[in-house]
Amino acid sequence: MSFIFGGVRGREDPELAAGNRRSANHYARDIGDERALAGDRPTIRRGNHWAWLAVAVVALAVLAFTSSRGADEVPLTANCSTPAIGVSSSQVVRGQTMYVRLTGPDDTDFVLTVDGEPVRGDAGSTVDYTETPAGPALRLAQCLSPDLALAVPAGDGAHELALQRLAADGSTIQVAAVTIQVSGTG
Repeated sequence: MSFIFGGVRGREDPELAAGNRRSANHYARDIGDERALAGDRPTIRRGNHWAWLAVAVVALAVLAFTSSRGADEVPLTANCSTPAIGVSSSQVVRGQTMYVRLTGPDDTDFVLTVDGEPVRGDAGSTVDYTETPAGPALRLAQCLSPDLALAVPAGDGAHELALQRLAADGSTIQVAAVTIQVSGTG
């Protein structure tokens, strides 16, 4: 009659199955049936908790990588029409390093100046400079420079970083500027 009342149609009552298993084990112990008892070992459940742990670790690593910015990273979006300067901070400490990023047309030569003096130095192999009478000129790859490390100016107070566009005749035109405040202590 179990077929009428929903018995064994793909669903088994877990309490009934456990009770039947216990009864069979008691009977097997009573008569000494080692073979029946050998099959009653609890099953080893091999869950996929390691897979979930691996997914969680990868997700946290991706989240940490994408959301963290180091002190030397300057958030500046590439803009191929309007030149701009981005700095890591507008408040800097004398004797430290500040980070600068430039954006603008990639077919134009630019000279970066601090208080009117061209910035000289080496940005490693990330930037190619061309020596000009106005100072070292650089072109922006894909309208954006890498993060450039500059020494903070020595004097306390306001200092101007300016981006100069180099004209064909060697003259420069200021196209962007930003002011930073330098202090002796952080």
